[in-house]
Amino acid sequence: MKTKQGLPMLSSVFGRVEEELKRREQVGFLYFDVIEFNAITEQHGRTVAQALLDALAEVLMGQRGKLFRDEDLVAVGGSSMDFFVIFLFSPPRRKEHFSTTDLKLISNRVTQKLFHIVNNRAAELEVDRKIDLRNGYTVIQNEPNIPVERLVQEAWKEAALKSQMEEIMVTFVANVSHELRTPLTCIKGYAETLLEGAMEDPELTARWLSVICTEARRLERLIKDLLDISMIEANQVEMRFQLLDLGAIVRHAVTVLSPHAREAQIELLEEIPDERPDWRADEDRLSQVIVNLVDNGIKYSNPGSRVQVRLRYEADAAYIEVEDNGTGIPDQELPRIFERFYRVEKGSGARFGGRGLGLSIAKHLIEAHGGDLTAESEFGKGSKFCIFLPRDDEWTEDDDD
Repeated sequence: MKTKQGLPMLSSVFGRVEEELKRREQVGFLYFDVIEFNAITEQHGRTVAQALLDALAEVLMGQRGKLFRDEDLVAVGGSSMDFFVIFLFSPPRRKEHFSTTDLKLISNRVTQKLFHIVNNRAAELEVDRKIDLRNGYTVIQNEPNIPVERLVQEAWKEAALKSQMEEIMVTFVANVSHELRTPLTCIKGYAETLLEGAMEDPELTARWLSVICTEARRLERLIKDLLDISMIEANQVEMRFQLLDLGAIVRHAVTVLSPHAREAQIELLEEIPDERPDWRADEDRLSQVIVNLVDNGIKYSNPGSRVQVRLRYEADAAYIEVEDNGTGIPDQELPRIFERFYRVEKGSGARFGGRGLGLSIAKHLIEAHGGDLTAESEFGKGSKFCIFLPRDDEWTEDDDD
């Protein structure tokens, strides 16, 4: 079966790919698809979605002999024929083998071409959204004992994973660059002004040096958070578990943040039961999480409101809740608040410009305890964060770790 542009179905080209693998020992593999294709189909209908795919297929057919060679093979796959693959049979000129650098280069060039064409076609069809594409690449090595169908399937998975990781890395670098730029720009600006003669005014010098110091500390905290999230996600954080009084940890967090709450005109309350069972946890890490949650509750609330911290025990678990009656979080943003660098833009709390790492770190640290951190919120009425900590015998960790 072929599309109207003459593209074969992926399932029909395995024989050709197998022949080329036997002859050449390796084949380049490129993968392209439309991000949120199903959403586009639901919103605009199958006819419009198919027209976009036809535009992509036409472009790919037109690039044979240009961005890739005539003998290379383009195919379409998926139950809705909604993704495309290119099998590259000949390495770049003057090279004996494919490299991921070569494949990345051609994949990006093809994607740029596809992006412009499909968005022009989308505008003609009155599609009111930007059409984004996902691309991936890898090298398929000849494995005589493995069916070619499986080799292609594994290549598809690897290409998709590589694409996902590159998207994450690009986003991460962009976010880090943005976060670093703000304090660095401030430090640089004030330092240059001082060097240009402002130091002759002692009062002005002291004020601007204070700003430089504040921004340097902000930069230091950001770097610490970045190191923390990197270590946590790489499972390289050393947890120091011991038997603790959770009530004492909660009380400490409230004590530490009480001056901040008074200054912000927020009533900070604690609710701690009289019972004091020993609970296995990392004191520093758990305290870090609770302080972060309470601090957020104070910052994201209006003067005259209340933040409550509760500890309660059940048979097999402990729960620490931090609840405020502040600005709350919009429903559509709530599922994303634990993502790295994600910040809620609406509400008075947005003015504080946090780094968007605190909740992500907090969730990872609670998960390292075998527990979970969840959130409930109603925009305009407040939020409640709940730490769930299972009893020691509910998860498999050695007491002597």
